[in-house]
Amino acid sequence: MKRLTEIGIETNTDKAVYHQFTEVYDDIFSQYDSPRILEIGVYDFGSIEMYQKYFKEPYIVAMDIEDKTQYLDGNWKFIQGDQSVIGDLKKCIDGETEKFDIILDDGGHTMKQQQVSFGFLIDYIKPGGYYILEDLHTSFRPDYIDSDCEVTSYNMLVSINNQKLNFSNYIDIEQQKHVLNKIDNIKIWAKYTDYLAESVTSIIKIK
Repeated sequence: MKRLTEIGIETNTDKAVYHQFTEVYDDIFSQYDSPRILEIGVYDFGSIEMYQKYFKEPYIVAMDIEDKTQYLDGNWKFIQGDQSVIGDLKKCIDGETEKFDIILDDGGHTMKQQQVSFGFLIDYIKPGGYYILEDLHTSFRPDYIDSDCEVTSYNMLVSINNQKLNFSNYIDIEQQKHVLNKIDNIKIWAKYTDYLAESVTSIIKIK
């Protein structure tokens, strides 16, 4: 068991206690001492507390559609907003030049939410940084696939890995071309390799 997982179990985040994503993330997180992190989806604060305990002095911005200010302890910044709305995502960025080392999407998990957030926030990651798109298993669950969705988020990443355009109807074509040029590589990890409707995440490295 890796150190990040141990801390995640202690803070009771499902990234560790259920999905086991932390076993994969540890190799990435261990590269940083005090990273700048943006996470979409706060839930019960477990992952935020994990970052605070794992890193020396992380700078953390967290966004959630629900008011989570009761969890604020002065060591992180909370933004209330809808991740499928660009105007709300902009609230997470302190000026056009702000960049994060790691951005994690653990939000609402619908195709539109995941793809709109990815298409916009990819420009706010430092070179060599990471975008982590969690819960890709919702691409295999009809309840999370919006009625106007043309490509699931899982298939979006497969297309990007193959340098193919038209990978999302929620991201305009010029931004799609930009995305293809920004990504170094994508790794998709599944807890169960023969069952992708449960516990799937992805690690997207930026050039």
